[in-house]
Amino acid sequence: MLVKYPNERGWFVVPKFVEYILLVVFLAVLGLGIYNFVVSNRVEVPEEAVREPVTVAATVPQTTAPTTPPRGTTPPVTENTEPETEPEPKPRELLPRIAELREYYNNPDIVGYIQIPGTNISYPVAQTGNNAFYLYHDLRWNPSRHGSVFLDYENNLYDLCCDNTIIYGHNMRDGSKFHNIRHYFREDFFRSHNYILLTTPYEETVWDVFSFFHTHIRFCYLTTNWHNAAHFYDFMLELQGMSMHSTDIVISPGDQILILSTCAITGGDYRYVLVARLRR
Repeated sequence: MLVKYPNERGWFVVPKFVEYILLVVFLAVLGLGIYNFVVSNRVEVPEEAVREPVTVAATVPQTTAPTTPPRGTTPPVTENTEPETEPEPKPRELLPRIAELREYYNNPDIVGYIQIPGTNISYPVAQTGNNAFYLYHDLRWNPSRHGSVFLDYENNLYDLCCDNTIIYGHNMRDGSKFHNIRHYFREDFFRSHNYILLTTPYEETVWDVFSFFHTHIRFCYLTTNWHNAAHFYDFMLELQGMSMHSTDIVISPGDQILILSTCAITGGDYRYVLVARLRR
């Protein structure tokens, strides 16, 4: 096949295969130029960049605090949001003396032990729901005209919370129980036996004697709890004023007192009363 091309002399004829050759040469030159352009403008990428990429959350700040604060700084205080719980109170245990007495007599009514040093007043103290049973029963619950030394049924030696703690005992002619209280008539005896030891279920207590008197049962000294502190203070001062012997013990509001009460030899309606204040 032939192709005609114009020139100054007119038209000339070029064979078709020559045209194909010229086209191939042109395309080759064009491709080489493009290749050189691309190569000259290529950006070199370092070798490390073609390794497998590691995903990092670069936009999220690190919130984990160091385990040990720098020196010279105070570690932050983290508020404890958990509610605080009070520790459970430890159960109180009976004093060995009281536990042993209960076991020896097989009697859970024993709540204390009373002693006046230098006398034969040294006895377990029982308590039940009335003031009649232990008048004529011993600590093994057997009938007895001697009875037992016992605590007023309205008192509480477990907490020792009463204003006026009252303990009763017979004045036996054989010298037992509270017979020795009658000797407080003598001033020398009063001053040489001037304190009382009382063991409660949980503690040892000491009481300082400040009054002894002889009275008819019409005088009421057997109230255990006073709901008016001022009236109770007046009552303590009254007991002190009734004493046959004076002391230098000062009675103050808020004091607790202990009364030992026993029958007087002057008749069934009279009592000997010994009064002591809980030692501060």
